[in-house]
Amino acid sequence: MTGGPVHTTVRQRRVQAGLSQSELALRAGVSRQALSAIEAGRQVPSTTLALQLARVLRCGVDDLFRLAGGPVVEATIAGAVAPGQRVVLGRVDGVLIAHRAPNPAHAADGLVVEATGERARVELLGDADDIESNVLVAGCAPLLGLLTTRLGRRYRDARATWIPANSTASLSLLAHRHVHLAGIHLAEAGDPQAHDVAAKAALPGQPTTLVHLAQWRQGLIVAPGNPLDLGEGSPLLRPGLRYAVREAGAGAQRVFERTMAAAGGAVPKGPLATDHHEVAQLVRWGVADVGVAVEAAALTDALGFVPLCDERFDLVVPTSRLDTPKVARFLDLLDRRAFRAEARGLQGYDLSQAGDVRTVAP
Repeated sequence: MTGGPVHTTVRQRRVQAGLSQSELALRAGVSRQALSAIEAGRQVPSTTLALQLARVLRCGVDDLFRLAGGPVVEATIAGAVAPGQRVVLGRVDGVLIAHRAPNPAHAADGLVVEATGERARVELLGDADDIESNVLVAGCAPLLGLLTTRLGRRYRDARATWIPANSTASLSLLAHRHVHLAGIHLAEAGDPQAHDVAAKAALPGQPTTLVHLAQWRQGLIVAPGNPLDLGEGSPLLRPGLRYAVREAGAGAQRVFERTMAAAGGAVPKGPLATDHHEVAQLVRWGVADVGVAVEAAALTDALGFVPLCDERFDLVVPTSRLDTPKVARFLDLLDRRAFRAEARGLQGYDLSQAGDVRTVAP
């Protein structure tokens, strides 16, 4: 193999295969010293040796070696990543954090070169200054996608990335300092204190600020016209019903579990949806008869909706980050006419109190 500097994943592949350096060197017909140099990136193997290593490790040569492009940085991993995977990057409290790119259409900041434990080496695909300005926001509200897109449109030197995650997972990411803000909907509209309790539990001993984004109705997503006449109580216990469910810790799943318990039934089982709109899609496709999601998801897919409760969606942010320019600019969008006008067009969201702030003492 010839050319410029080469990134290699030989060591990771060897460890995954359960081989020692000596064992791999023996099977590939190379000295252990030469293999050590290859794994460290100090030596580029010949084409024959690269093919031999790929054969022993049961992968392609491209899985083991590729030409280096941009600079390589060290980052803390938020979740599992593997060499070659696309990631987005942001700096939280001075630490560079890497998340897997949210979806195939989302442009990545880098490619993972090496991942060990909670650390990764990432080859940058763009400007390092662009990464420094990135606001990482976790949550499940589709409005977060709208907000993150609008930030980059308003400020040339600012950007934000929406990390889709349920309320419990979002708080965990915030607690581990893997995101700047976390969106949660664990409180009914008339009980905002439930979010205070959740914020205190996630960030003990830290002053925390809750910024209100929206209120919405959470309820049963059913087929158009609700042909099965589904609603609270015994109709949800009808034999043969197929349920779309969310992962444990999701706000929608908690509502579903409470609703089933009140009807005298067990926790529902069924196909797992990753977010509100996937619940609606499972019902629309006929895979499920009913699931719990926000009204906006039903409206988007022209499905039936049976309301169960009104909820609030708040953004949780450590108070110490409020004066950070990139976080401050992100939150400032909540008061902008363009965001509110576009959000109203989505239907199913009440933004009348968006931007209201509440501080939670430690």
